[in-house]
Amino acid sequence: MILKTNNLSKRFKHRLVVSDLNLEVEKGQIFGFLGPNGAGKSTTIRMLLSLIAPTSGNFELFGGDWKTQDKKVYSKVGALVEAPDFYLYLSAERNLKILGELNGWISRNRIYEVLDIVRLKDRARDKVKSFSHGMRQRLGIAQAIMCKPELIILDEPTSGLDPEGIKEIRNLIVSLSKDLECTVFLSSHLLHEIEQVCTHMGIIDHGKLIVQGEVQKLLRETDFFVTEVSTDKPQKALDLLQSEPWVKKVALSDEILKVHLSAECRPKLAECLIRNKIRVSSIIPRTSLEDYYLSLVKRESEK
Repeated sequence: MILKTNNLSKRFKHRLVVSDLNLEVEKGQIFGFLGPNGAGKSTTIRMLLSLIAPTSGNFELFGGDWKTQDKKVYSKVGALVEAPDFYLYLSAERNLKILGELNGWISRNRIYEVLDIVRLKDRARDKVKSFSHGMRQRLGIAQAIMCKPELIILDEPTSGLDPEGIKEIRNLIVSLSKDLECTVFLSSHLLHEIEQVCTHMGIIDHGKLIVQGEVQKLLRETDFFVTEVSTDKPQKALDLLQSEPWVKKVALSDEILKVHLSAECRPKLAECLIRNKIRVSSIIPRTSLEDYYLSLVKRESEK
């Protein structure tokens, strides 16, 4: 276990921002910490980095309690909290040298090594003011991995990036986990990114943990699968499927059927339509983490 929280809570005056949070992150995982803006993600990360103290509860890093553990444990943790900040009139190399010296001496070779990992080696001597937003985000990740961390905590690393920049950061996160054998704790409200990048996830809303586990397993077990079906007789197919007990819900929109059913029932769907002489042009699973997330949040709000 790399990271574990035990009823972790944080209150600001009369507002409870994080409530009895219990997370478990194991070695080698890319753990997505998912929730809307204001859900308590950044507050949780600040507690994990000992930037603010919990109101109640505690957490463990690498098996040790944060209250009694030597703060040197943070030498094994790299972090990027929100937007990185640098001296704009200094070069990327000089910025990393200054930041590295705050934690002790760092070699020039190591600086160029991390710049190469984030694909900024050829811009090492350029002033940061000439960098795009995406390049500054990558430079922020470079400073986070200078100490060769075992755990990397990234808070909204793709915030404000264009699609190309988001893809670059996504690929970089996967390579950090694979090539550097790091455990990654990734906070984001971008549902699609979590689905593509993360092996495990925890969903938080209004400071409370809704669910956590392996991403694909959670998606397989949910009853919120949406399958789009295109046929030559959409109205007949709609009437037919509405009477089938294994179909949870079906709707017709722009001549496309949207069928809610489990993944195991998809073959039965095709067989049913063909048996009733309805020609099937396509069956496309559209279930996504977004569907799952929204269904969970709605379920919580209805309690």
